[in-house]
Amino acid sequence: MSRPSYTRRQVCQFGLSGLAGLTLLDLTACGSATGSSSSAPNETLQLSFWGDASRNKLTRNAIALYQKAHPNVKINSWFSDFSTYFNKLNTQIAGGSIPDLIQMDMAYVAQYVNQKQLLDLTQVISDKTIDLSDFDQNMMANSEDNKVPYGISLGGNYECMFYDMVLVQQAGLQPPPTSWTWNDFADYAGKLSQALGSQKIYGTQDVSGAVDVFEIWVRQHGRELYTPDGKVNFTVDDASSWFDYWSNLRKAGACPPAEVQAAVTGSGPSVSLLARGKAVFMIAHSNQFHGFQVLSKHKFAFQTVPTGPQPGLYLKPSMLMSIGAKSKYAKEAASFINFLITNPDGAKAIGLDRGIPGSARARAALEPVLSSEDKAVLAYANLVGGQATAKNVLDPPNASKIQTILMNVAQSVSFNKQSVTAGANALVQQAKQALGG
Repeated sequence: MSRPSYTRRQVCQFGLSGLAGLTLLDLTACGSATGSSSSAPNETLQLSFWGDASRNKLTRNAIALYQKAHPNVKINSWFSDFSTYFNKLNTQIAGGSIPDLIQMDMAYVAQYVNQKQLLDLTQVISDKTIDLSDFDQNMMANSEDNKVPYGISLGGNYECMFYDMVLVQQAGLQPPPTSWTWNDFADYAGKLSQALGSQKIYGTQDVSGAVDVFEIWVRQHGRELYTPDGKVNFTVDDASSWFDYWSNLRKAGACPPAEVQAAVTGSGPSVSLLARGKAVFMIAHSNQFHGFQVLSKHKFAFQTVPTGPQPGLYLKPSMLMSIGAKSKYAKEAASFINFLITNPDGAKAIGLDRGIPGSARARAALEPVLSSEDKAVLAYANLVGGQATAKNVLDPPNASKIQTILMNVAQSVSFNKQSVTAGANALVQQAKQALGG
């Protein structure tokens, strides 16, 4: 059954209670339209994105600024955490509706391109509706599918660690060194757990089920996660050593036992043990620093991801902004993307929440107004940039399934339902099946 539609006037007459359960939309401003024009907007776009309340606030600010400059355009938005976002997006698409503006992750691009849900942006880039004249070309190349742009990166980020400085001091330890190995991290996390165990605080959250961190592990051992033709490239040995590492941390008490970690449902800063004061370390994306910090009164700091035999970090296009293939307002949607990536007001509105901007104009606009948190993000990027290597193989279609498979197998291993070896074999076998061999 198709979803019923309502006019803006009807929405305001019904009120929020009358809309319960009817729509995912986070409907903006039932009052008068923002802008100098007194006429109602005649072009209404829909924007979907994942994130937390902090990102929603920044995004809404950007929308308000854009609408002020474009009074005949209105942008409605909805958001959810990453773990449920694509399910909600798919539900909306199945109901016959797709957002005009879609926040997209690289792991999902090929899937939605194959389904013909995303617009090829070549034309709006060529006619400068989206102006990439000063955009980082490596970042742009890393966000294309078969050299075709289906989304513009709103920023780039590196994998990193955040840690609670207050809890480190309470544990009586010195801050961690600028660079360390995985064994160094395990030892340090163990000492933290030992010192803070009476408060049921662990040295680190267990991220054995996080595919982005597993990818770094695999790259540090000389392989990309996938082959150029979209097959599994990691080995049973890669998976076995990964599960074994976290199993040893679990046994040593350096990370939470399985039942504690399994209680962390969903994704994002708000559900993390770090933000809840139950873990000292968390591995995350550099652009999430503000999202974590606003949830705690304790001061957080950056730390480098442990090093391996070879470099593993790479600059990842964080979130793409794509346009629905069937959007009636593709030109207006492209204009909003351009506003976010090149206009000083747009760049300042979203800051570094979605990563370091690819546009030189955006970076120049941000530099004078950066908060201490944003300066920390840039400082970390400058620190690790020289250690990073390019990711030459993009995620294939169905790559998003690997996250679910890894998470399920990692949890099974953590509960001792599978041995490390059995889990490693299961991960590789199931991943191959998901990717078609």
